Amino acid sequence: MALVYIGHFAAAAAILVVAPEAPALPVAVAVAWPDLVWPALVFAGKERLKVDRDNPLQTGVEFTSYPYSHSLVLGGALSLLPALLAGLIYQSALVGVLFWIGVLSHWLLDAVVHLRDLPIRGWGRSDRRIGLGLWSRPRLAFVLEYAFFAATALLLAPPSMLVGLLGGGLLLHLFNINSFFGFTKSNPFGTPKRFALLALVGYAFAIAWFTMAWQ
Repeated sequence: MALVYIGHFAAAAAILVVAPEAPALPVAVAVAWPDLVWPALVFAGKERLKVDRDNPLQTGVEFTSYPYSHSLVLGGALSLLPALLAGLIYQSALVGVLFWIGVLSHWLLDAVVHLRDLPIRGWGRSDRRIGLGLWSRPRLAFVLEYAFFAATALLLAPPSMLVGLLGGGLLLHLFNINSFFGFTKSNPFGTPKRFALLALVGYAFAIAWFTMAWQ
């Protein structure tokens, strides 16, 4: 599961440093939101991907259609609804705004690693797709993602949080290691639904970890 995974929680840390009065949970959910919605849409048949069973690396996964969860314009517009809900739950307009910013940060970080498959508008045949393609160099991507997260934590997080953030983040990042180094000959999650379910479970653990670590 070589999703941009730990890196998204660097964005959560930055948001919480800028707005220390905000609760950690909705911010952690926000930065993961597109990859929480995406598995449900895959199971519902509304978004699609292809998984090469003979390739354990992220290059063996082709995101053929995910306009609702991962487009900048349409996905960003749809995320206003959960942002509004978050604001109502916490009775804070700030929480709603931060939630929306967290969702948008997900697309921006994905754009660094994805293989030119991220839609901008989310509709139309002429919709442009972008991605700088760091996943095409998986070992470098593995190192840089954790380095990005660790550097952000060291720069922004209070010292009392560093052990939980850096240690827990490393363990979760290692959860992804086969997708970067290809230790197996085949993809152990070789169907679209298995891959989507893995993403959902992984992010659920990551949200719980980050929320507890940011205390």
